[in-house]
Amino acid sequence: MHTGDVDIGYVGIGLVLVLGVAVVVYGWLADRTDTRRRQDAMTQAPDRSVPGLAPEAATPAYLTEYELLHKTPHRPATALTDAERTALQRRLAGAPSLPHGHAAREFTTDEASHLCVLPEPWILVADNDVTTLRELLPFLEKARARDRRVVIVAPSLSRDVLATLQVNAVKHTLSCAAVLLPDAEQRRVLCSLVGAIPLAAADLRAGYVPESSLGTCGVWVSSPGQLWVVSGDGDGLS
Repeated sequence: MHTGDVDIGYVGIGLVLVLGVAVVVYGWLADRTDTRRRQDAMTQAPDRSVPGLAPEAATPAYLTEYELLHKTPHRPATALTDAERTALQRRLAGAPSLPHGHAAREFTTDEASHLCVLPEPWILVADNDVTTLRELLPFLEKARARDRRVVIVAPSLSRDVLATLQVNAVKHTLSCAAVLLPDAEQRRVLCSLVGAIPLAAADLRAGYVPESSLGTCGVWVSSPGQLWVVSGDGDGLS
């Protein structure tokens, strides 16, 4: 059917296209608004009274994980003196080493040397990927109760597990380091150096982490790309 020189069919197709584009644009804008609303809800204070806080008190501030890790100044837990740093560097020259370092800068304890230095830590070597924090909780709680420094070695750690260790290191609630060591042979070499026994995922999930399976050394030292196992005591490092 034609009306003058205009084909009604083409007009209809044009209207459908215009309406379709409008629907897509509306959906995109609505989705963006909803996403922004959800993000705001995650970072803003809850819209309810806080127990123990007077109604007229200032609204509590909340930090996201990103803000804590990337916007909070990193304060080393055990900055070394110049003399300690020089003595440690001499000891590293003859210490056993592997080409794997700590998994994030938050584990650095001495900014001047970019090293993580942990005297006499408990060293847990996992034989499988650690996918949930629940696998480490019994061990971490025991370490905190005994005031022990901690090194977690595993083929890989889930994002949540690694972030939890990073946050604890930044907040100084736990002196710790995490090392990703995917090669099974190198994990066995590390176990022989520190006296550890690799723990299977089933043991970790069951909370079975006997102290006899944990390794230790005089001083654990790691950089972003290398680790050293230093024998003897910490020579006053803390």
